[in-house]
Amino acid sequence: MSAETFATRIWLLLVGLTLLSAALADGAAPGVLTALVALAVVGIKGALVIRHFMGLDGRFPRLRRLMNGYVVLVPALLFVLGSVLAQ
Repeated sequence: MSAETFATRIWLLLVGLTLLSAALADGAAPGVLTALVALAVVGIKGALVIRHFMGLDGRFPRLRRLMNGYVVLVPALLFVLGSVLAQ
C-alpha cells in the first residue's frame, strides 16, 4: 500500500470518527458513558494525528511521548472536571 493510500485511509477514519462524535452529540442522552465515548474518540483522533500526520511515529521520541501524554491527560482532566462540576 502506498503512503498516499495509507494517509487517505487514516484521513477517512478521522472523518468517520468525527461523524460518530457529531451523531453522539446530537442524539445521545447526556451521561457518563456518552462522555467517556466522546473523550475516547478525542483521544483516538489525537493519537492518529500525532502518529500519522505530525511525523512523530519513529523520530523525535521525546516529543512523541509528550504529545501522547497530552492526548491522554487532557481528556482525562476534562472528564474529571466535568464529573466534579456536574455534582
